[in-house]
Amino acid sequence: MSVASGVTISPARAAAWRALLRLAAGTGRLDESLASFPELEGLSERDRGLTNELVTGTVKRRASLDAVLGAFTKAPLTTADKEVLEALRLAAFQLLFLDRVPAYAVVDDAVALLAGRGKPVRGFVNAVLRKVSEHGRESFAALADGDGARAWSVRHSCPVWLVKLLRRELGDEAAEGFFNAANAAPERCLRVNSLRGALPEVRESLAAAGYGTEGLPGLPAALVYDGPPLERSLPFREGLVTPQSRGSQVAGLVAAGGAGSRARVLDLCAAPGTKTAQLAAELHEARLTAVDLDERRLAVMRENLTRLGAADVEIVRADALELPASYSASFDAVLLDAPCSGLGTLASRPDLRWQRREADIARLAQLQRRLLRQAARCVCPGGALTYAVCTLPRLETVDAVDALLATGGWSIDDLGAQWPGLAHPAAGGFLLCLPPDDGGSGFFIARLRRSPGAAR
Repeated sequence: MSVASGVTISPARAAAWRALLRLAAGTGRLDESLASFPELEGLSERDRGLTNELVTGTVKRRASLDAVLGAFTKAPLTTADKEVLEALRLAAFQLLFLDRVPAYAVVDDAVALLAGRGKPVRGFVNAVLRKVSEHGRESFAALADGDGARAWSVRHSCPVWLVKLLRRELGDEAAEGFFNAANAAPERCLRVNSLRGALPEVRESLAAAGYGTEGLPGLPAALVYDGPPLERSLPFREGLVTPQSRGSQVAGLVAAGGAGSRARVLDLCAAPGTKTAQLAAELHEARLTAVDLDERRLAVMRENLTRLGAADVEIVRADALELPASYSASFDAVLLDAPCSGLGTLASRPDLRWQRREADIARLAQLQRRLLRQAARCVCPGGALTYAVCTLPRLETVDAVDALLATGGWSIDDLGAQWPGLAHPAAGGFLLCLPPDDGGSGFFIARLRRSPGAAR
């Protein structure tokens, strides 16, 4: 137990508060876990898990928490300093969304976290949280009730602009399902690496390492799993498996399906190499070239490809917007997994919803169109270009592909006919993986075919 002013504090709650302060200061990034955060050092496995739950939940539920806390404070929350604000949010998350800890213990710990502050600050925190413990859930229900964008924002803890955008583009039912999934624990999905082992043997290895697994129809190498962190396991270290979401695996299969067994394949914006390794497993005799500009990410990709037995891939450090002239019309298949807003990954990237701005979408869409033009230049006549992004807005998905189609010389491969369950509701030749039905991440995938008679 941590001790402050003679009061014992739950180690998990103390660590969670410090991790939230690190995030607020911009010195930490929250992905699927807090594995890289020093605040977890020395904690038991149980407390590590609780700390991760507290931080992830507090970050995801920020809009809900701030709305309820704001109902019980006279001054705007924005006037509170970071230490006070994060202590209030952490406690409010437990009071509103968890039931395992008595309310008095949650409130006492929040006050104890601020032991170095004056009595007025501690008294303020105590008073606000006592009100939240007594009336907070009732207040949340009232604030979240209704069909307006503000009520949706409070209910699902997402920015108002994002609520409006996805309701408009997906419809209310699909948007509600997506937002619900974004606030749930992300699906844990892996790909069995056929370069290192066959599915039955790999499942046995996973079971021996303490993992339960379940297959997914239509994705022969995919397993949903539960158990300890995968990266610590022997099957991971031996390259038998690698984490990869359903949508990402579909994108890799679509790209492989556009190439022949001996094709020359180009993977752009390839690091950290997740789909590159998948292509290597699917296309044993293909000549693979992977391009990325970020040297740090390229180093991670080299490690991943070596671990997964895909060391024959040619790795090139280059800007995908300034590819060599020799790449023109030289590849049978090109995969562009473009930089995007990442809005399909809100379940596994809890802080992303607060980092993105509406203006980012138009900015990224312009980049994606430029990248698509460069990728298209590399495809030989009759070849295939697969475009994939882990996001949902139309500007970054359908509209980006339509802009390339408008230049002429391209046709759509009807992916909806091959994957009917994933056919895009507004453009059936494309695919849209949408949580919760299609896994934990939203993905858009299109495959275009260059006209055989196109000039080289």
